Amino acid sequence: MENGHEIFQHDIFQYLPEGIAETLPTVRVNKDTVFIPAEAQEVIDLYYILDGEVSVFAQSHNGREFLIDTLPSGNFIGKFSQMRNQNFYCEVRANCDCRLLVLTRYKEFLLSDKSFALYFYIKTTDRVYEMYKLSMARTLYSYDELFAYWLLKLADDKRVVACEDELIRLKMNISERQFFYLLKKLGGLKLIRRARNKIQLLDEDGLRDLAQNVCAFMDSSY
Repeated sequence: MENGHEIFQHDIFQYLPEGIAETLPTVRVNKDTVFIPAEAQEVIDLYYILDGEVSVFAQSHNGREFLIDTLPSGNFIGKFSQMRNQNFYCEVRANCDCRLLVLTRYKEFLLSDKSFALYFYIKTTDRVYEMYKLSMARTLYSYDELFAYWLLKLADDKRVVACEDELIRLKMNISERQFFYLLKKLGGLKLIRRARNKIQLLDEDGLRDLAQNVCAFMDSSY
């Protein structure tokens, strides 16, 4: 564990009770490490993401993994369901090397502070609505529309989506077979071309037309 002055630029330090910021340790978590298990914790961990990105996963009844949420820096992460006497059996995995502020030891004290508690609940509630939006999109729109949306979202400035097969499947909650069917279908429409581990966007306007309803829904704040 370590401390560093640069971490104090994060919003969270505006809401910490006086004198506690300097006592909070940080920890580094390597890419692909599961640092919060699906099983219930005797001592419930609570972290704030300083650098990096993590994902929350669960498993369906048939054992297939599906994505619950992806959280970038500036968010809290922990077994929030267990904090409310539930357990959704979700595990948290680092998408890249991450640095986390460790709040576990002080969480009861912090959540008893009105300023910090309000900040905490606003941040976590915002994530719940993002999760709802993703879940609703899967119900409201076709696989074709959703696939076009994620291709546009993940493409780089050269209109290439590189090695994102698993990520797209997780976000759409579809099987590998469904994914390759969509690749073939959109390829046949000359919207994309698959080459090795990359997907080249051939017709961005066509993809935008296909994804327009999803884009309007996902990017709307109303």
